[in-house]
Amino acid sequence: MFALCIYTHTHWSTNNNSVRKEQYWCTYMLGVIDLLMCFFSAHDQHSHFSTYFLFFKRILALFPCPLCLPLFFLTRFSLFSFISLIILSLPSFFFSLLSFFLFLCAFFYACFHSGSCLPFPCPGPEPPSGLLFSDVTDTSLYVSWTKPKSPVSGFKVTYTNTMEGEPVSVLVDPGDSTLPLSKLTPGSSYEVSVISILGQDESDTIKDLVVTLPDPPTDLRAINVTDTKALLLWRPALATVDRYVVFYGSEKGSDERMITVSGNAAEQQLKELQPSTTYTVRVTSQLGSRDSSPATAVFTTTRGSDGDVLRDLEASQVTARSALLTWKAPSAAVGSYRLSYQTVGQEIQEVTVDSTETEFMLTRLHSLSKYTVQLQGERGGSHTAALSTEFTTGNLRYPFPSDCSQELLNGIRESGEVEIFPKGKQGKPLLVYCDQETDGGGWTVFQRRMNGKTDFFRGWKNYSRGFGELSGEFWLGNENLHDLTSVAPMTLRVDLRVGDESVFAKYSTFSVDTFRRNYALKVSGYSGTAGDSMSYHNGRPFSTKDRDPMPFITRCAMSYRGGWWYKNCHEANLNGLYNTNVHHQGVIWTTWKGKDFSIPFTEMKFRPASFTPPVQG
Repeated sequence: MFALCIYTHTHWSTNNNSVRKEQYWCTYMLGVIDLLMCFFSAHDQHSHFSTYFLFFKRILALFPCPLCLPLFFLTRFSLFSFISLIILSLPSFFFSLLSFFLFLCAFFYACFHSGSCLPFPCPGPEPPSGLLFSDVTDTSLYVSWTKPKSPVSGFKVTYTNTMEGEPVSVLVDPGDSTLPLSKLTPGSSYEVSVISILGQDESDTIKDLVVTLPDPPTDLRAINVTDTKALLLWRPALATVDRYVVFYGSEKGSDERMITVSGNAAEQQLKELQPSTTYTVRVTSQLGSRDSSPATAVFTTTRGSDGDVLRDLEASQVTARSALLTWKAPSAAVGSYRLSYQTVGQEIQEVTVDSTETEFMLTRLHSLSKYTVQLQGERGGSHTAALSTEFTTGNLRYPFPSDCSQELLNGIRESGEVEIFPKGKQGKPLLVYCDQETDGGGWTVFQRRMNGKTDFFRGWKNYSRGFGELSGEFWLGNENLHDLTSVAPMTLRVDLRVGDESVFAKYSTFSVDTFRRNYALKVSGYSGTAGDSMSYHNGRPFSTKDRDPMPFITRCAMSYRGGWWYKNCHEANLNGLYNTNVHHQGVIWTTWKGKDFSIPFTEMKFRPASFTPPVQG
């Protein structure tokens, strides 16, 4: 096209004929337009403006001859000029046609691969419609939508708690149009949006708000039930609610009664009830116009006489660890009593008490804790009305004792089972047996042999975890031994008894190593009356019938039928075969009774080396 313009200009300059000036004017102008379009495309190659210019330039470039014909016939006819114009325009025509063809190929290639239809805007995938919510509960709901008519590759559902503001997105297959949402917060507003996806493109968003139902109150129960009254208690809903609605009625009554109480309430007194009547109670939470599912409880009023009523449940002698409960029995006999008690954060504990008892000592309580107690009589498969009381335990020097010595310093001077906390308040409690009487007390017992009822010829895992009963024969467990003896230097005491004869061995240093070191024993500093049979085993790993980390000449655990810190093989073997007096396989302490006498009673225990027993007052 530009070459044609140059020719026309030259011919115009050398030809004095004014008619030919008019004939070539259109071609000259097309060349100027071509130059302008090239200028715009060169300086703005990435703008929509240049794209439109280039597009229309290609269209104009296709028709240089037809644009010239009207101008030609408007001037004086010259056959030679007409033929010359066509011949000169043919190269431009064919090159312009080729240029436009290549443009179309590039245009449709870009549309196919990128979804972009420039220079004409192309819409994305069709969005879904008809967003709906169904089966809305306090923690879940279903969201559904109408799929678009055009095909899509999937959907993306996004939901956000409007108060917490953390969006969650879920991709959905193209064949689905329903999605369940779970683990939602009760009584909360959620913004839910859905978009269509086609390849990398996303449609416009449809969205709506939905509010979950409030959750119901929990642990609904009736206490202090008489012939005409009952006190309802419940745990409040997690959601902030406006009110609670209490419905109650009986099979005898024709109408169900309703009471509305504050959303901050956790109890309600029911009055004017009928004697010997079973009532069903429902309590729902309300938030605005939305109701939760109901919490339900059933209770039966008494007959209206004292013969069927428990009375005067009281807690006395309350300490940090125990409390004495007393009550007055009903005149009508009961088969047994059901006693339940609980503190905040702990599971409900239940105890069955004999019908002849009118008191019960609660033990192993937590210090500085408020306990709620309920007592019911059982008769013929049904229970009397519950009687309730509360008490708060006292303080302790060590609310979460790490061993029996701290429990002794708490004032607990009776031997028995105790919960200790080797890893502190947040750690898992461990039930142990405390000897609070021997040598000033404070001993944590980890081994006892007394009657042969427990098998001590066991494998590695059993000795690692521990086995037996704390009130009888047991091994506390090597893993527990390591945890308890690694926090501070410990003293070991071994008590041995045959009939009325008793001796002991005491070691100022005692610890058990880690699992990786096979629970190796460290013991030294003997004193006592039994003779030193443990120092021989110092530094030895623990071995059992199925694991011997450092065998000497023979597999000692197999030969001497126990789990122990064997060397070659033993001077002490307190986990040997009970009541076996041959082949050195019994419960042995060589320096006292030799290797052919099985000792009937042994007890191994430890306490901190720095511990000083309190003065008994």
